[in-house]
Amino acid sequence: MEAFCYYLLKSSFILFLFFVCYHLLLRKETLFKFNRGYLIVGILVSLILPCIYITNFIDIPFINWTNSTNLATSNIEQPLIKRISPFIILIIIYTSGLCIFLYKLIRQTVQLKRLIHQGTIENIGTATHITTKEQLAPFSFFHYIIYNPNVHTKQELETILAHEEVHVKQKHSFDIILIEVFLTLQWFNPIAWFYRTAIKQNLEFLADSDNAQILQNKKAYQYTLLQQVISNHQLSIINPFFNSLIKKRIVMINQQKSKKVNALKSLCILPLLGLFLISFNTREYYKSESINETINTKNIIEAVIDKNTTDSELLKIKVYLADNNFDLSYTAVRNKNQEIQSLSLQISGLSKSKGEVNSRFNTVSDNDTIDPTYIIINTVMNSISIKSANQKATESKSSKERKNKQVSISSSTSNDYDIKIVEDEKSEFKFSTNDDTKEPMYFVDGIKSNSETVNKLDTNTIASMNVIKGESAKQKYGEEGKNGVIEIITKK
Repeated sequence: MEAFCYYLLKSSFILFLFFVCYHLLLRKETLFKFNRGYLIVGILVSLILPCIYITNFIDIPFINWTNSTNLATSNIEQPLIKRISPFIILIIIYTSGLCIFLYKLIRQTVQLKRLIHQGTIENIGTATHITTKEQLAPFSFFHYIIYNPNVHTKQELETILAHEEVHVKQKHSFDIILIEVFLTLQWFNPIAWFYRTAIKQNLEFLADSDNAQILQNKKAYQYTLLQQVISNHQLSIINPFFNSLIKKRIVMINQQKSKKVNALKSLCILPLLGLFLISFNTREYYKSESINETINTKNIIEAVIDKNTTDSELLKIKVYLADNNFDLSYTAVRNKNQEIQSLSLQISGLSKSKGEVNSRFNTVSDNDTIDPTYIIINTVMNSISIKSANQKATESKSSKERKNKQVSISSSTSNDYDIKIVEDEKSEFKFSTNDDTKEPMYFVDGIKSNSETVNKLDTNTIASMNVIKGESAKQKYGEEGKNGVIEIITKK
């Protein structure tokens, strides 16, 4: 409902742009055929353009919402009265008006059909003449021309029919039906009412300019226009010969012909439409770098912790991870506004096939509160990744700006040593431990490797890393894994 309200608002604004350009630049020009196309395009663009968006892709760290659970979102049932938004009220008002104007349009169509069936039909050329005894102003509707021959002289009738035959030949009724349906959809928009007047007025100018009677006797034609008839039948879906625009029609008949180059003034609408797209129809699409693109996302557990995460939401994350055999320990320090000022996390898990995995994380932020912190756990690979938003921004810098910077740390539950992944000045990285005599064991895509080969790997080709140490490493790899094992999966 909210989206539909915004759609109607944007559509109204686009129609406003077209109308302003027409009123200021084209209204006084005698380029009636061009103006007809311009006004129709304005309606179509106002209906279509709000549905077209410019997409901006934004990288964010380790986010993949597909098939994942946002654990930091509470789901509290709101009272019914609070769930009734202003948009629902607006939709109810809009629908009521739509039904009223739709009924009016249908009723006019029924009246017109009855009038056609009650008259005398005579086919003359491409038009079907309907003569009636009712007191009404002559008008045309598609290929029908309806008039009362008893209230006009022979000369007046020839002038009237010549005018209405132009309406029939150029199919002006399609324009009328289009604007009437559009007005039914946008009955609330005052610009739409002015736009309908502009379309009908231009069609009358167009029928007058292409009328053969003007070429024969322009003065007599203008005199006929002044012989107005007040009618009881004023249907909005027809082209009446007599209307309140007589003065303007006479002025345009005597207007000097405009140069075709003046139509180029309509191009000013293009930058306005472009500005509209940039200002109101730009969508930001957030994408993330997956830990391992070949891994099924159903095996990924994701959580987001930011400064506004409550204690109950942290507990919810802890319970959810416990259900998936991962233990979360955390310490959150809050300021006077109950925002998280600093955060310490430790997550550990144990898999029979992959062994033990453990990761610690301490927030470091230049702000008074923490940056959004992302937790991603792969239950199949038994791997844990914890990263803050500012780390992602830092990693996007050039290699010269990232010298000797620690990329990530994985620690064992024991305190004997840590394995660190550190980037050196050559934009390469290496694995190190607290004890230089303890060389970890390396596996790349399941194949045993060595430190020299691993240190030369491009960080951009690595999808995930898994550090196994202690007894878990010995159980899986035997005595060779006593100093820890680093399992690396590259991107396929």
